[in-house]
Amino acid sequence: MRLPLTLWLLLVMVGAHASTISIGASSNRPPYILEDAESGLEVEIIRAAFAAVGMEASFKFYSRKRQLLFYGKERFDGIMTVNSSLDLTGYPSDIYIYYQNVAISLAEKQIRLERVADLQNISIAAFEDASILLGGEFYKVSKRTIYRELDTTENQNKMLYLGRIDVAVAEKYVFLANNLRLAGELDTSKALDIHELFPRTAYRLMFRNSIVRDAFNEGLRKIRENGRYDALVKQFLH
Repeated sequence: MRLPLTLWLLLVMVGAHASTISIGASSNRPPYILEDAESGLEVEIIRAAFAAVGMEASFKFYSRKRQLLFYGKERFDGIMTVNSSLDLTGYPSDIYIYYQNVAISLAEKQIRLERVADLQNISIAAFEDASILLGGEFYKVSKRTIYRELDTTENQNKMLYLGRIDVAVAEKYVFLANNLRLAGELDTSKALDIHELFPRTAYRLMFRNSIVRDAFNEGLRKIRENGRYDALVKQFLH
């Protein structure tokens, strides 16, 4: 596929950026990030968007803290799964993915949740940086209840099914994918209540270079138009 001439000339001007782009990715987060396979929905969307404009993406996987640290030290060209709450310097892309964060409880506990404030006075395990990313009312709740954040999302599933917490605040598809991964070591057959308390969370990439950002946005537009984006969503989420 051909890039607009002006964009192509700008990419040539930045040398190495015209070929392979290094992206800082979070550690394993199926179905969005499959670290061992260097795949997953997010990875493949980014890969396809760059491929659509004749470029390649390489991925480096780290914990969120190291991801942010190394972006600050200019170890890679861009960082994925970010939003304005992280207050990063650079050039944000268009929105390329949404997460649906939810509160999950065991149905047998009959926990009723209709709004975020209802999470007060129950024990919660959330994903890393949830209090920042979900912000607002949830940040206040996190200070008023038994609350912890876990850097390994599978531990949320384990703690919920083992009865060590009342609620897991997790991305819906990540939690369900972890259930499949843990089926051999944990009884995940108990019925769940999924409480949709949060709006979808939009995520972008942050780039060090505006030209690379523009190239990604162009590729993203192309794969949305040609159906590749929807095909990837169907492959990983359905």
